[in-house]
Amino acid sequence: MSSSSEKSIVASARRLVIKVGSSLVTNDGRGIDHAAVARWAEQIVILSKAGRQVALVSSGAIAEGMQRLGWTSRPSAIHELQAAAA
Repeated sequence: MSSSSEKSIVASARRLVIKVGSSLVTNDGRGIDHAAVARWAEQIVILSKAGRQVALVSSGAIAEGMQRLGWTSRPSAIHELQAAAA
């Protein structure tokens, strides 16, 4: 699929799901980047006013939990990952 046809599909879509990874959501491992989230919220408002339905999906739960728990390295044990994500 060409870049222009991909842009055409996105431009005509009524419903958008935007996935952002933990590196974009977090502030260099220091917790949620509130300024970035605020910018995305402003853009989502603009899209909503234009009649689009938008869902923002993030994978930053573990990174944020690690910061809040004071952990400096990502755990490998499932129960620790679950605790961080909670």
